[in-house]
Amino acid sequence: MKALTTLFVAGMFVTTLAMADDVDDVKATIRGHFAAVNSGDVAAYTPYYANQGSAFGGGELLERLSVEQRTNNFQAGIDRGLRRNLQMRNLEVQIYGNVAIATGYLLGSTTAPDGTTQRTSQQRTGILIKQGGQWKEVHRHNSPLTVSTPQIEDRFVGTWKLASFERRGPDGELGSSANSYSNGLLVYTPTGHMSLQLTRENRQEFEGRASPQEAQAALYSYIAYYGTFKVNESQGAVIHQRQGHLIPDRVTEGLRYFSFSGNRLMLTAPPTGGGMVTTLTWERIE
Repeated sequence: MKALTTLFVAGMFVTTLAMADDVDDVKATIRGHFAAVNSGDVAAYTPYYANQGSAFGGGELLERLSVEQRTNNFQAGIDRGLRRNLQMRNLEVQIYGNVAIATGYLLGSTTAPDGTTQRTSQQRTGILIKQGGQWKEVHRHNSPLTVSTPQIEDRFVGTWKLASFERRGPDGELGSSANSYSNGLLVYTPTGHMSLQLTRENRQEFEGRASPQEAQAALYSYIAYYGTFKVNESQGAVIHQRQGHLIPDRVTEGLRYFSFSGNRLMLTAPPTGGGMVTTLTWERIE
């Protein structure tokens, strides 16, 4: 009897380990799939699906698509310039033999060829089967988390490079470019986070260990901060709520008046005490 009990317990332990391995494998498969979606990797995208799968994409009609149809649709989107930045959050997996049910939240954004960005916020359920040792999706159901209309924040989401940096005096005259910034990167995420970096031209490299003068010059030729952002549409302003800054005493809120023109975003700081107005123009790259 004791031997049978031991054998039963050992069998349960092995089964539990196998199920845990399957859960990890399914999660890795799903995350790998969305990595392929975001990078536009068709070769990695295709093996995720079982042939003749089905999907509810948020509408009322059930779609039935072969792997070839899915691949062709995905390739067509890439060819048009469609870009995606999608992540699965709070992913949970249940294993029933060779069947897995995976649920979670699909968050992120999709950027059209014209630069228009649409935010994605959905609950996603996928049914996967194990074929030849590989987990493949046979059905999915996506449904919106909330019924929402496009938000002004959606226009900010993406990656932007600095196109121009200018300062103008109270008379509108263009200021000196001696201390202007020539390169920069600005990122807004669908989760409401942001980061900004700016550098000046011809930053000097250190000759060995930096002297105090070299360190100071490096510090004042670079701006970097990160945090969250919110948009006050009626005011025409975006507020950068800085949570970290290269200069510690600048962990404050920064208000910038915004305007859009095509794939460009203009951010203008409020006038300084001397009436100087600084405008940074950013060009969307993602």
